[in-house]
Amino acid sequence: MSGIYTVSQLSKQTYNIIDAEKGTIVNRLILQDGEALSGPIVVGDRCTFIVKTGPSQQFGVIYSLPKGTIINKFPA
Repeated sequence: MSGIYTVSQLSKQTYNIIDAEKGTIVNRLILQDGEALSGPIVVGDRCTFIVKTGPSQQFGVIYSLPKGTIINKFPA
């Protein structure tokens, strides 16, 4: 699947993956580990969030688009 995608917030932890060429929702991301501090940042077929999991704990998470699978996590 190749195309141009964007990501928009649906609720506090749920985000729609949108096919920007067709204007249709193709999938959803659900942040299960915490609350987004920043993001979504979409570059090519990747989407990045900085997620807060505790008072002083945060990490970055990178998702593949349009599947919405986690491909990497990193300390932030």
